[in-house]
Amino acid sequence: MTTDSRTSWSWTKMLIVAVPVWLLVSGGVGLFLHFHYQEKERQEQQHAYRKDINAKSIADDFLKISSWVGARHHQSAEARAGLLRMASMIEGALGVNNIGYEVSKMAGQTQGDFAAPLLLADVLRRKTKEEIWLIVPYDSLASLPRGQASASAVAVSFAVAQSLVGRRFERNVRFLYVPMVYADEPGRSDMAAQVQRVIATQGGSMQVLVLGSMLHEGKLTALTRDARQPLACEASDLVNASEDAKICLQGEGEFSALLFEMSVPASLLLKKPVAEMTTEQEDSIEPGAVVLAQSASDVVEVLTRLAGDSQKK
Repeated sequence: MTTDSRTSWSWTKMLIVAVPVWLLVSGGVGLFLHFHYQEKERQEQQHAYRKDINAKSIADDFLKISSWVGARHHQSAEARAGLLRMASMIEGALGVNNIGYEVSKMAGQTQGDFAAPLLLADVLRRKTKEEIWLIVPYDSLASLPRGQASASAVAVSFAVAQSLVGRRFERNVRFLYVPMVYADEPGRSDMAAQVQRVIATQGGSMQVLVLGSMLHEGKLTALTRDARQPLACEASDLVNASEDAKICLQGEGEFSALLFEMSVPASLLLKKPVAEMTTEQEDSIEPGAVVLAQSASDVVEVLTRLAGDSQKK
């Protein structure tokens, strides 16, 4: 055997040994990382606990927001204080000492010398290739004393967040609580641009839902400029999707349209009243606890469908 032949044979033997070893090592590393992520999520949520949707609890949260917190906007000192109380309530309700989420706070748009924060929490606590976002407005129209539409959205979101604790999804579900959704222009546009940036930096969005009024009975309605969005395709039995180029319902609808114009796959998700009513009339109704609880259950079902619940497979 020539020297070249011996050298070639030596390299062949090395490859025969090295390739299986490399495959074993790389496979072992992959398994380690997989179980490491699972253990990390388990450890991070050890203080969190899932709780079934409770009508009384949601009604209590709604009452606290609409009565104790009250008006939440930038146009008076009292209402600005209401925004800060609302932000503190959100952070406390979702945080590690209560439901158990890790809540990130980001500075919002400044008006004068005042800015209310954005608050972010997510179910999986890690990025996934596609993600589902629930945008929850926590401000209110300046013309309304209670802001019950967004109060119902926040109260429902608390129950939704708690019911999703520890769930295993294919797509992460992120909750983003936002002020200035009901603000006048240009504040609303500036806030939409900030939300777009937050979504872009956190991960790829498959569907973005702006949570509107949850005060009414009936099926969920999605108002969107693109009725072909995943919400309509994957949850058509749960939601009536309506394509509407002139969405403007108490401000939050226009906010979802602004996001859509920024190439964000956004829709407004709400419970529509049976009969037409003004914003002032809606701000005075008293929703039943059962109605709010059913709204929360419906939103949970939609998010579970969109996120791809691996526990059902």
